[in-house]
Order: sequence, then structure tokens, then C-alpha cells
Amino acid sequence: MNRTLSREGFWLLLTLAIFWGVNWPAMKFAVLELPPWVFRVACVYIGAAGLFAIAWRLRLDCRVPPGRLRQLAIAGFLNVTIWHVSTAYGLQHVEAGRAALIAFTMPMWVSLFGALFLGEAFDRRRAAALAFGGAGLLLLAWPAFAGLIDRPIGLALMLAAATGWASGTVYTKRANFRMPVVASTAWQLTLGGVPLIAGLIWFDLSGHLWLAQGLTLQGWLGFGYAATVPMIYCHWAWFRALDIMPAPVAALGLLAVPVVGVASSAWLTGERFAALDYAAMAAIMVALFLALRPPKSISAG
Repeated sequence: MNRTLSREGFWLLLTLAIFWGVNWPAMKFAVLELPPWVFRVACVYIGAAGLFAIAWRLRLDCRVPPGRLRQLAIAGFLNVTIWHVSTAYGLQHVEAGRAALIAFTMPMWVSLFGALFLGEAFDRRRAAALAFGGAGLLLLAWPAFAGLIDRPIGLALMLAAATGWASGTVYTKRANFRMPVVASTAWQLTLGGVPLIAGLIWFDLSGHLWLAQGLTLQGWLGFGYAATVPMIYCHWAWFRALDIMPAPVAALGLLAVPVVGVASSAWLTGERFAALDYAAMAAIMVALFLALRPPKSISAG
């Protein structure tokens, strides 16, 4: 059983790295042409509708268990509201690849919060994985460090996204909603999207609700991808991984996302991909190996 779960977790994290990584340049294309609130509300509710449709097709029970609505709302605020508002505005101030790097300091925050609030073990191997991962992210971010300091708003927004998601990850793991992952994810998107609707009405009601206004093919493609694959599959896959793996291990497994984000941004948006990035990727690969390699007792079983 453990072997099956480990294999499933590996494939979940691999597909998350690819699909979430490519999402960063896609979001960059979209937010350059769409108001952030319009973009985020559309993405969140397309994702929620897709997940509810999957749950209906699989005949899963989507009813919220008694006493769990408040917990789902809190998780939705941490995992959805903070993340989507912060990244949508942050991408207006920071390059897509570098934004992914800042956002994916999230594993470090999860390791800290998990040790504090979940009693998760923080052994030497996990500490080494965190050290290699942190070094890799620092190397990737180094060429743009001066620019990030000059744009503190973008830096602050992306750090808010990282810590908000980390808090939501730990809270979700602790809450144990006792409902199918597809259903709980759909509810988190639905409830977490409510403040986004309020923001849309407050900030973008006048003249911005028509999505097609001035949208180029590149904008449509970015929006179409960001609103479907990451919002439906990636949200389900992340919460499924979190369901079957310790929170810090699942989070450390996401260290590959910014690598894909930087590489795909260099390819799609022309952002520079320097030689220093290769050393960073090597460090991150070591971190992933340390974080995801099953313990000897499992592999021998």
C-alpha cells in the first residue's frame, strides 16, 4: 500500500511541476491584458465548475459534512483568496519566472509551520532537502535580486502568496474535511472566490466585465490554459498529494515548479535563462531526491 501511494505521489508531483510551471508564463500573458480581478474570478469559478462536474460524473457526495463549512471557508481564504489576489497583482510587477521563484519559497514555510502546528518530523534528510532547495531558489533568483528590491510591492505580494498558501496547506492537513478531495477542492474554490467577487465589484465593475474587450490571441491562450488545466487538474492533484503525503514532503516536491516556470518563461516570453540557472536546477534536483526518496522501511516492504 505504501509503495502504491509513493508511486502515486511521485506522478502527482511530476505532473504538478509541469502543468503549474507552464502556468506562470500563461498567467503573465493573461494579466497583461485582463484586469486581475476579472482574470482571477473567471479562473476560480471555471475551476470550481469543472471540479463539481467531475464529482458529479464520478457520483461523489459533494455535501459539506456538518460543522465543516467554516473550516472550508478558512482553507479557501488561505489557499485561494490570498494566493490568487497576490499573484495576479504581483505578476504586474515581477517577471513570471522570478515570480514563481518567490512564490515557491512556500515549501520552506510549510516545513516551518508543519513542525510548529502539525508536529511533523523535521529530520536531517528533510533539513538537507530544504537547504538544497533554498540554495537552488536563491541561485535562480540572484540575477533578478536587485530588481526585486527595487520593486518591493511585487516582492511583498509574492511572499504573501507563498506564506498564505503554506498556511492553507498546513490548515487543510490539520482540518481533515472528511469528504472526497474533488469535492473539498471545489468547495474551497467556491468559498475562496467570494472575496474575489467582492473585489471585482469594487475595483473592476466599470467597463471591465467584458472579457473579450481588447484580448489578443496570446491573451486568450494564456487565459484559456490558466483557467482550465491548473485550476481543475492541478488543484485536485495538489490536495490529493497532500491527502496521501506529509505536508512538508508534498510541499518540497513542488520545488520543481519554479524550474519549469523559469524554463518555460524563458522559452515563451523571452526572459533570460543564464548559465547560473543550471547550478540552481542541480541543487533543486538534489533537494527533490532527498525529499521524495521513500524511507528504507517502505522500499524494502
